[in-house]
Amino acid sequence: MKNSSILLVLIAVLFHFNSNAMRSMYVDDFAAILGNVTAEDELLSYSQSNGIEILLLYDLHIVNANYPLDDFATNTILADFIYKAKTNFGIVKVGAVGENGDFFTNIIQAYNDTRSDHAEQFDIYNLEFEFWNQYFTDPGGYYCTSYLIPNGLPCTNDGAFQFFVAQLQEMNLLTDLSFHPITTEAYVGWPTVAQTTYFGFMDKVLVHAYVSDANDAYAYANDRLADIAITNGGSLEVSIIFSTEPAFMQSWLENNSMSSAETIFYTDWQDASIAWANNIDLVGFTYFAYGFNANITVRMEEASHEEIKIYPNPVRDVLTIGYSPHLQRVEIYDNLGQLILETNENTIDVSDLSHGVYFIHVLSDQDVEVIKMVKE
Repeated sequence: MKNSSILLVLIAVLFHFNSNAMRSMYVDDFAAILGNVTAEDELLSYSQSNGIEILLLYDLHIVNANYPLDDFATNTILADFIYKAKTNFGIVKVGAVGENGDFFTNIIQAYNDTRSDHAEQFDIYNLEFEFWNQYFTDPGGYYCTSYLIPNGLPCTNDGAFQFFVAQLQEMNLLTDLSFHPITTEAYVGWPTVAQTTYFGFMDKVLVHAYVSDANDAYAYANDRLADIAITNGGSLEVSIIFSTEPAFMQSWLENNSMSSAETIFYTDWQDASIAWANNIDLVGFTYFAYGFNANITVRMEEASHEEIKIYPNPVRDVLTIGYSPHLQRVEIYDNLGQLILETNENTIDVSDLSHGVYFIHVLSDQDVEVIKMVKE
């Protein structure tokens, strides 16, 4: 009986996590996608079909060169894409990826300042500066010549980390002054324990688990997650990066699924991290990158929901649920796992709900089905 109770608790925890975790994706070659309606819609349709709720955009320096982003007249092409992503395809947040604070100050924040509609603005500033990578930081390396020497810093791991922290501080100043809510985050590879104590300068850290088999992912990331949990005391959100590059998890994901990889990781994390599990907020998974994701999907039975038909989706006012077994109850949850609405009717007025992504739990006398709903 005790083992059965533990199993039920674990199932409930996994169900809650998988229903409400955020799935993110880096978008490589975005400059080649932007402005090509077919390419834009292929990206956004892929994201919607596979539960991608956050897009992290590369190549914005190239976009800025083509369409100056500090100018309302020229940045409309980007504003239109972000608006379409958020209002028509269920994207909850759009992030800008950059490697220094000046980029966010002079390009991304300058863009946001020209736009008054939140649906057209960036929501995340994502710093990608690999301070642990000797190839970049050692004398003659890109970071050494471009950033460290010009700022009077040594071309070492310590010098690169000092620069990294300074960029986070500059980004935080931007978010403090921004009318539109912005969160800051950074990709980290191999920080020291001492370096993890500075991670509180950001809202979320993205920790890579670059392996070829999802069954090895937790063990690969375990020590770094433990360090982050111990030094940050539960105040920091964490997303795990899976690489869909051929050298890493592409083949495994093509033959299994995103949801399978995520469930394996979370189960291993729950089993192994009991001493510090409550000190870290594992909020989701991030995929690197769109260009490698062509044949990677969520589990097909998750994506199809053949027994459930909800329409329209996205929905503006009234949602209709068709369900073959006897329907007992419908529950609507937000992205934080909070119960927003409960009914036993097939037709539901959702006009008062805020724009965003919700999860519909359809309870019958046979089982419980979950499907994502986008509220326009």
